[in-house]
Amino acid sequence: MSLSTGRGRWIAAGIIAVITPLALVGHRSTRPPPRFPDFAGPVPQVAEGGYLRAVHTTQIAAPPGEVRDILSDPSLSLEDVIEFDGGLPPVVGTDALIGSWDPGERTGDRRRVRFADGHCLAEEVLVDEPDRFRYIVWGFTNPLRCAVRHAVAEFRYEAHEGGTLVRWTYSLLPTSALMAPVVSRIVDRTMSPMMIATLDGMRAHVERTVASWRGAYSPGASRPLS
Repeated sequence: MSLSTGRGRWIAAGIIAVITPLALVGHRSTRPPPRFPDFAGPVPQVAEGGYLRAVHTTQIAAPPGEVRDILSDPSLSLEDVIEFDGGLPPVVGTDALIGSWDPGERTGDRRRVRFADGHCLAEEVLVDEPDRFRYIVWGFTNPLRCAVRHAVAEFRYEAHEGGTLVRWTYSLLPTSALMAPVVSRIVDRTMSPMMIATLDGMRAHVERTVASWRGAYSPGASRPLS
């Protein structure tokens, strides 16, 4: 996705930006559920191994604290910041199921993510720390559930070369060894391009925001953080 052509706008990672194309693979081959699941059961247990992973990074010209604050801004709703190419249905809403989703206090918070085709999934925050944000995604209502048991993703924010190195790891657990080749293709052909585009959007948004702060506020003045 090009940020300069107007095809889409920047993509800011909340929680799962990201996971969305995975959740939508094969969406045309099944009907959505007659009603949305409440996802009231326990969160899946993270396995010790067996995941297929994609790892991508971006360097942002701002310190880690500013990067994390900007990307954790609660006013950035998932449906407002994610835009799809390739005919994939967009996010149309999120429903908080557990917790208030306040930045820095989201561990254990859970929500349902709804898509325009009537499908949905669940996500829950596993770790919400200044330099680490980890979450799990499960409950796919579309055919992806046949291939992926759940997914675990993590953002890390590291001070690097005067700015911040953002490292995003996305791990998918196949439902069986037979499904591993299918999941591997999803990681290579869907996840990696999506992650790269998302990280590019994150970098552009953070650097624009920081530049606007520096232009509008004198040194030492308070910045408009949430």
